Amino acid sequence: MKSENERFEDAFDAILKWYKSDGETPLSASLEGRRQRWIAAREWMVAIRPLTDSETVKYLVSTYQVSEPQAWRDIRDTKRFFATMEATNKEFEKVMLIAQIKSLRTTALFNGDLKTAAKCDDNLIKLNHFDQPQDTDQAPRQIKVSIDFNPARIGAKPIPNLEAKVAAYIGEKAKRELMIEDVDFEPVNEKDDDQSAQQDQP
Repeated sequence: MKSENERFEDAFDAILKWYKSDGETPLSASLEGRRQRWIAAREWMVAIRPLTDSETVKYLVSTYQVSEPQAWRDIRDTKRFFATMEATNKEFEKVMLIAQIKSLRTTALFNGDLKTAAKCDDNLIKLNHFDQPQDTDQAPRQIKVSIDFNPARIGAKPIPNLEAKVAAYIGEKAKRELMIEDVDFEPVNEKDDDQSAQQDQP
């Protein structure tokens, strides 16, 4: 059995295909009912601007005689469907607007209207966000971790003879190793390492 999300994806694909075919792709009675409720819910929310979704639920229940849980699902699906559709339409309109500005710019240059061409350039820069700082690769940062046995750094009370207690607990050698700062190193070639080892041999 399909999940609620999977059923929405199936309905989304079918209804979107219906829109792309200008209504020529047939929908089942169930899907057509969902499509009509989605449109009605969107138009209600845009025109009436209800303070809560509960008002839209009541509208769908009274108008389409669906259950209240189904009306809540319709509202959720309406928001998901039209949010995707409107984002796609917005990008398409942006592409068309850029094409029109480019055409106007070409005509302006042909007629010697440099002022209009300059305005077209300004609009193209803004539409393509060329006036905004571009993301650049940041230089790698070196993070140093220093281990400090001073509890005062975290707001704790000082501990008498802390150094001696730490050394006794973990060992003086281990304490010294922990306090060593990590530094950059260069990878050693295995051949060079082998030659160094041979030279060290008597």
